[in-house]
Amino acid sequence: MIKPYFIIYFIGAVLFSCTHSDRKNIAENESKYKVKNKYADLFMIEKYGSISKLSVFKKSGLLYEDYVLVPKNETVPDSLKNKTIIRTPAERVVCLSTTHVAFIEIIDETDKIKGVSESAFIYSPQVRTYIEKNKISDVGHENSLDFELLLSLNPDLITVYDINGTLSSTINKIKTLNLPVVLINEYLETSVLGQAEWMKFFAEFFGKAEWSEKKFNEISDSYIQLKQILDTVSEKPAVLLNMPWKGIWYIPGGKSNIARLINDAGGNYLWKNSEERHNTPLTIEEVYLKASIADFWLNTGQATDINDILNTDIRLSDLPPIKNRQIFNRTKRISIGGGNDYMESGTVRPDLILKDLIFIFHPEIIPKHTLYYYQKLD
Repeated sequence: MIKPYFIIYFIGAVLFSCTHSDRKNIAENESKYKVKNKYADLFMIEKYGSISKLSVFKKSGLLYEDYVLVPKNETVPDSLKNKTIIRTPAERVVCLSTTHVAFIEIIDETDKIKGVSESAFIYSPQVRTYIEKNKISDVGHENSLDFELLLSLNPDLITVYDINGTLSSTINKIKTLNLPVVLINEYLETSVLGQAEWMKFFAEFFGKAEWSEKKFNEISDSYIQLKQILDTVSEKPAVLLNMPWKGIWYIPGGKSNIARLINDAGGNYLWKNSEERHNTPLTIEEVYLKASIADFWLNTGQATDINDILNTDIRLSDLPPIKNRQIFNRTKRISIGGGNDYMESGTVRPDLILKDLIFIFHPEIIPKHTLYYYQKLD
């Protein structure tokens, strides 16, 4: 039962639009504090006693929505009833992205997942086992969700993404069904550690804040320690990325996360001076000119061997990585249905990706490492 003074301090939307003196009272009487992020820019966690406010941003400084997390055994204060309320801890969760599965798995709450989208593309062996035993249902694909099934699962939480507004209508439909839906924007973060830090956001729904803080610190410390070793490397091999598709070669910008990973691993990304974060479409001829000095070639699409690459365009046979057999693809961990664990657990384990890249570029630094996400193509 919430004490009367607690409700009083919440009247008038205290959490969000109160006066300076009111905020001071909350801080003193309700232990209000803001959880400090180390790298993530697109979420914020604020604590008000047992209640948490989670804010999600479209981009730094531009708010998308606030979510208020209230324990199931507590009454929602009247001042909060017009807010988006999520009851915690979540016991029944539906994930509409495979990366969300990885975030929940890393905080050891996989058994709470009751529904997923496009289950064939999930890599996690544990989740796949649950799917095979009918403990997890497939709710369909993005804008073709099975809303009747979704309702029957009675979820405490549905996690969604919305790239360029493609799922806006689906999100609105879920809201009209009075189901608790939360937008996850981790893919918009400007660093891989910022993406991984979203595990702290997910942890709030399960009461695992301290646990996730410890886990994230382990991962980020591992990443930073590795990066610091590579800061002293003078020779940095030139790196080419991606594959042409129907005559177009989509090249990641110099501000993209993969470009930063290559730099942190002691590589020299050929398009590092590009100011773009996203892929830029170039002709094969444009890429070929720069690629003539490449030492390594990474992320070659669906290619599983060098012949797959040569079948795309025979001119590629003249590139140094082809001649020297220095081509690596992030396809070591693929499920039968085509789920790629690099895209799944790789989001929460950037330190493992970094280790792979360091081993590829500078194997002498971590000679005992075994490639985890990447494999060499022959």
